[in-house]
Amino acid sequence: MELKFKVPEISCEHCKNTIETILNNENNIISAFVDIEKKEVLINSDTEVSISAIGTLLDDHGYTVVE
Repeated sequence: MELKFKVPEISCEHCKNTIETILNNENNIISAFVDIEKKEVLINSDTEVSISAIGTLLDDHGYTVVE
């Protein structure tokens, strides 16, 4: 499954590394990639991933998920 969403707070390499680390440590996520310029996150997973669960996870670290 592929899921793409925007995170308006992405502005630098630190943001990219933080978000990728958070998401790649989740059991059902195969890979997460952050595009700094587009402020987008692309997730590949082997099961369905809830956008609201991702939103809650990133919100705990100061990032907002926008579908």
